[in-house]
This record gives sequence, C-alpha cells and structure tokens, in this order.
Amino acid sequence: MSKETQKKIEGNKSKQIEKTFEKRNLKLRTRIYNDMIRRQKLNVKKLKTAPENAFISLKNVNKIYDNKVQAVYDFNLDIKEHEFIVLVGPSGCGKSTTLRMIAGLEDITYGDLFIDGVFANDLHPKDRDLAMVFQSYALYPHMNVRNNMAFGIKIRKVPTLKVDEKGQPLLGKNKKLIARLKKQSNSLKKNARLSENEEELKEVNSQISELQAAINYLENNDVEIYEEKHVSKDEIKNRVDEAAKILQIDEYLNRLPKTLSGGQKQRVALGRAIVRNAKVFLMDEPLSNLDAKLRITMRSEIVRLHNQLKATTIYVTHDQTEAMTMATRIVVMNQGYIQQIGTPSEIYNKPANLFVATFVGAPAMNLFKVKQGKDYVVFENGFELKLNKEVNELVKKFYQNEKQYQSDKLAKIDAAFIERTEQLKEIANIKEKLGEKNSLTDQEKLKKELIDAENNLLILEQANEARAYCLEMNKQLAEVNVNEPVNLIFGIRPEDIYTNKRILTDGAVSSEVSLPITFAELLGKEYYIHTEFADKNLIAKVYAQDQVEIGGKIELVFDLDKCHVFDPITQKIIF
Repeated sequence: MSKETQKKIEGNKSKQIEKTFEKRNLKLRTRIYNDMIRRQKLNVKKLKTAPENAFISLKNVNKIYDNKVQAVYDFNLDIKEHEFIVLVGPSGCGKSTTLRMIAGLEDITYGDLFIDGVFANDLHPKDRDLAMVFQSYALYPHMNVRNNMAFGIKIRKVPTLKVDEKGQPLLGKNKKLIARLKKQSNSLKKNARLSENEEELKEVNSQISELQAAINYLENNDVEIYEEKHVSKDEIKNRVDEAAKILQIDEYLNRLPKTLSGGQKQRVALGRAIVRNAKVFLMDEPLSNLDAKLRITMRSEIVRLHNQLKATTIYVTHDQTEAMTMATRIVVMNQGYIQQIGTPSEIYNKPANLFVATFVGAPAMNLFKVKQGKDYVVFENGFELKLNKEVNELVKKFYQNEKQYQSDKLAKIDAAFIERTEQLKEIANIKEKLGEKNSLTDQEKLKKELIDAENNLLILEQANEARAYCLEMNKQLAEVNVNEPVNLIFGIRPEDIYTNKRILTDGAVSSEVSLPITFAELLGKEYYIHTEFADKNLIAKVYAQDQVEIGGKIELVFDLDKCHVFDPITQKIIF
C-alpha cells in the first residue's frame, strides 16, 4: 500500500471519528437541553418564595439556545435594592444573555428569577417594570426627543387604584387574584398526587395550605381594587420635563435624533428609561459607541443619576475600568460561568483565579512560574523571594481541599451522565456473554461488539466537555506531591512594585532587585517601566519623580502583602 493511500485511509478514518464525536456531542447536548426543559416544567409549578433581603434574585439560572449551545451555567446572584451591579467579561461570556433573561427578552431554560418578591420567569417584559438602555440607543428617527422619551409610557398601562367621588379607595373582591391562586393550588395538588417523596409531599401540602388560607381570606374580605389605565398627558409631560432637566437636554426636546451627538443621544436613551419610574434599570454596554473622553463623562453621569433616583441598576460591559469605577458589586463572567462576585476592592485585591487577576487591572498582573519553598518562592532563574506567609502550609491545605472538591465534582457529573451509565451496562453485558461458552464465531462477533462499545464509550466521555475537563483536573492534581517543591504561579500587580526611593506601604517589602530598563512609557505623573526579571518581561508602575533612561538600571522592591500565588492546574488562587 502506497503512502498516499495510507494517508487517505487515515484521513477518512479521522473524519469519521470526528463526525461520530460531533454526533455524540449533539446527542448529549440535546439530552441535557430536554432534561432541563422537563425539570423546568415541574419546577415552575412549585410554590415560589422569594429570598429575603433580595430585590432581584437569580437562582440556578441556565440558558440553552435552540441549537443546544449553552450560554449561561448555574447563574446565582441576589441583588439588594439600590445596588449598582456590573456584569463584566469578554465577548461571548454570557453577560448580555443574562441581562436579556432578566428583561424577559430571552427565556430561562432552567432556574428561577424573582423581581421585587415576585416570581418573574413567565412575566411578560412589559409587566416586569424594568427600563432598558441599549448599546445602539434604539431611538425612533422620525420622532423628536420629547416623543422618544414619552413613547414608552404613552403606550403603557399601569395599575391604578380605583377611587370614589371623594377620592376614597373602592373595595371589592379581587376575582383575578383568587382565580390565579386557585390555579396555582390545583397545580400543586397534581404534583402532590404524583410525588413519592415524603419530604417533598410534606412541603407541597404546606404550600397548598398557605394558598388555601390566602384564597379563603380574599373570598371573605373586600380589598382595594386596581385597574389598568394610561398615564395622563399632564403626568407624561411633567415626567419628560423633569428627566430632561436632570439630564440637561431640555433645550433639545424638539430636535430629531439625527441632529444630536452621540452623548446627547445617550442622554435621550437614559431619559426614556427615567420617565418610566421603573424599579430596575438594565443597561447593555450603553457607552461602547462613545469616544474615550465622553465615556468618562457619561460614566460619572450614570452613577450620579443612579444615586439621585435611588435606582437599582444592572449594567453590562466588557470594559473593566467601567466596572471598577461604577459598581457597588462586580460579577466577573467567562464562558458562561460566574468567576467571582465582589466589591471592586475585593475583585482587585483578592482575585479568585488567574482569569480575574489578569482581566481586571491595567496593565495586567505580572505572572511568573515559581517553585514553592517553606516561606519563599523560587523563580526560574534561581531568584528566591521570601514571603511573609507560611507557603508550605497554605499549599498543602489548598491541594488537600482541591483534590477532594474535584473528586466529588467528577462523581456528581458521572451520576448525572445517563448515556455513559447505559454504555457501561452494555459493555458489562457483552463481557458477561464472553465469559460464557460460545462458538468461535459468536466469540469473534462478541469481541467486535466489545471493541465498538468501548470506542463508543470513549467518544461519549470525550464529548462531555465538563467531564473531560474535570477528569483532567483530577489526573493532574493526583500527580501533585506536596511533600516536594510544587510548581506554582506568582503574581504581582505593576502598582505594587515600588522604587527604593518611593515605597508606598508601611508593610513588609522584599529586598531590592536591580533591573535593566528595556522600555519606559511616561503617562504624566507616572511611568510604566518595562524590565527583564526572571527571564521574563515585568512591568512596574512607578512615580515619575526622576528621569529614567532606556538601558539604565532601576532598583525595585515588591510589596509582600500584595503578592499572590496561584495553582497552575486549576488556576485558582492559593493565597
């Protein structure tokens, strides 16, 4: 057989394996999708109780699109009233999808959403009392500024208390609410009949009793009655005028959007949200179309408005500077998963992993491969940096906990991996038959079936990306011997490296290191000094007190309280 023929056969075989892999992968994703849809149908029938002290709450929220691609995985977040929450991360990390699920523009595949104590999964977007500001402004080109700002409340009806001629509230039976509660109660009774779990049955019966008590009260007592009505013209005019005054665009109310600058258009979009008097403002990268100078101005403008209106705001951006300067709390996302939730200070000073450490902060954190010592780390060039921590003890504790965590995680994945369980049963059955007395022909046939079944198992396991990743983590962690020096990653931010003439901490610092200046960027009162350290580029952000020269030397020290050490396998922070 010629080499060309051999290559062709191998190429066709590789394509066939890849095709089989994609087929199995799609089958697995489809099963996960269908399973989530099935579980969600049961989940939404349960009586929902909103978490305490949370104005908006997302519980185990997942999003899988119709093409079976998952965009958001187990998103959990409780937002307090008046908080300014920023979702930040690279393109495609799931932040805009999460925002759109809150807005009702995307369905939640699985999980619960609560807004102001109300279960909101099935609420129509118009009934969620949210105002959204888009990246593209979404202004109507044929309407002037006043009509653009007023349009949303002109077409919207709001619950209005019915009153008599004297202005006193009218009382009566709330038949719509009674009907809704009865429907919910009947749904729970159906679940109770199907339930075989005693604990679950007890909980469902308790929920039915609570609903029945509410129904009895409403059927026997008159309550205030509300009706859906449009906002009056005078109220609309007052709201628009007030919002325009706050945003300083009152002189543009009669202009068309095409005559406005980018910043003015952004103010109009904000104004349209303000006049709604909504419970929550949702903002999807609203400043990305503006120039750098205007973005800085609008950042402070949005924060000022948020504080003035006492709003609850959820803001999406890929710009970490916006996140750090605007947020009460930041949610860092990557590949559909939450990486860390915390205040800007917590995210910056205590990053949960390498992704957060390098994504937040400019210039990015300096990272170096090191080996562990008792209370020091050793760089690749042999330089030893003594730390003010017991490195040995912290590393041992980390790997002990991480090995157990990853082992438990793999067990959970395997327990839920139905296709793998079925394939293992098939392999066991074939092996059992092989152990029996069969003809030579049957034995050969069974051996071929076993090879095919084992190949299918391998393809199945490879197709499950979460399992493959977890399996690799377990494998690599098992090879770590904490009784010997462990490979680690050392990180320090450029601003936590000082010159020996200007040390900006009262805490412990390293001994001086004299390094060559390869490049220097002057940014007004500070330099970004590029230098060679441990055979790698290092950036130090230092005060521009003295003139520096490329090719010269600079004496630097490290702030030992601001150093970080990461695990190179899981990329999680150790300390």
